[in-house]
Amino acid sequence: MSFSDKLIRGLKAGYNEFKKPDSFVKGEAFEKYARKFTFPLDKFVLEHRSHDYNDNKDDYIKTSLAPDFIFTSKKSKKQFSVEIKFRSSYYRGAIEWCKEFQFKRYKEFDKKLPGFVLLGVEGNAINPENIYLFPIRKIKYSKLFKSVLDEYEID
Repeated sequence: MSFSDKLIRGLKAGYNEFKKPDSFVKGEAFEKYARKFTFPLDKFVLEHRSHDYNDNKDDYIKTSLAPDFIFTSKKSKKQFSVEIKFRSSYYRGAIEWCKEFQFKRYKEFDKKLPGFVLLGVEGNAINPENIYLFPIRKIKYSKLFKSVLDEYEID
C-alpha cells in the first residue's frame, strides 16, 4: 500500500471518528472501561463483542442486536451476557437505561443466557461516579429510580 493510500485511509478514519455521534463515543469508552476494570482479561474470556458504530453505520450487522458482551468466567466456567450503558445524569431521580423495545429484546435474550446490565452514571464514560451491575431477570422496567439502582451499586 502506498503512502498516499495510507494517508487517505487515515484521513477517512479520522473523519469517521469526528462524525460519530457523542452517545456512541461515550458508549464505546465505557465498554473499554468495563472490559479493563469490571470484566478484566485475566478473569473473563470474551466470547462475543457487538460491532461498533463504524462497522454498522453503512451496513447494519444483525448480530449487533445481541448484548454488547458475552463472557465466560475463568473461575466458574459459566457463561453470561452483559449490556453496557452509560448515562450522563439522573432525571428526576431516575434513569432510562434503555428503550422499551430494547428491554423486551434483552428479556428474550436473557431466557437463553443469563444477562446483566453494567450501568455507569454521572462523571464521564472513562471514570463514572456510580456503577451498577444488575441482572436483567430481576428488573421490570426500562426506567429505574436511583433507590432501586442503589441495591446494585459496585465499587
